[in-house]
Amino acid sequence: MKREMTKAEENGKAEIFILKPYNHKQLANFYGVCWVTFQKWVKRHEEEIGKKTGHFYSIKQVLVIFKIFGMPKSFRVSLSEVEEMFKAA
Repeated sequence: MKREMTKAEENGKAEIFILKPYNHKQLANFYGVCWVTFQKWVKRHEEEIGKKTGHFYSIKQVLVIFKIFGMPKSFRVSLSEVEEMFKAA
């Protein structure tokens, strides 16, 4: 259940964004913060996001995280485009 979209990189090169389960470290990297900081952010919204399964947040949880914290600035996709990718899966 993976979907791809273009992601902008700081050096201007296009990269593929894949909507899939992600762990704390990966999501923290998207937002440009350390994973400890990201964990604190998520803890405040744990009721909305839910507990992760193993080390990963499900695709639904990743969408909720994007809704709460906004799309990472490095992505050239909007939240509505990501939601469309999810619906198409």
